[in-house]
Amino acid sequence: MRAWFDDLIGKLRADELLLESNMATEGQKQFYNTLISGNEDEIHASARNSSSLYFIKNLVFDYFNELKSYNSHPVKLALDLSDAKILVWAEIEDNDEATEDALILAEAKANAKYSNYGFHISSTIIEKSDRLPVPPHYQSVIA
Repeated sequence: MRAWFDDLIGKLRADELLLESNMATEGQKQFYNTLISGNEDEIHASARNSSSLYFIKNLVFDYFNELKSYNSHPVKLALDLSDAKILVWAEIEDNDEATEDALILAEAKANAKYSNYGFHISSTIIEKSDRLPVPPHYQSVIA
């Protein structure tokens, strides 16, 4: 345990030197200025933003890796990201149950891993014959 604390203090001292010599990144400056301000709301908001970024990034990464493992090929795939959830809009070929199953399983596996942390995926799966456009607030991944 002592080694962990020694390492932490060493990293803090290194950051202190970077800040004092004006060589710290903007992110480091903002992080320490928030802590130094003592504003608990800002400190917790910063932590929330950081954790959201971490979990959403990993959730998307794991979801895509899972889809890839099934060799899934949706016709269209679009995402809408928020602080705690990812909405998926997937268009598949008519009667392509293998791709539909892959999308459902990828969502389920990602949700099983991240839902305990308050992050999840929710999918809408349509078939090509439905002829529905991708909603405008989604960002296309596969067009």
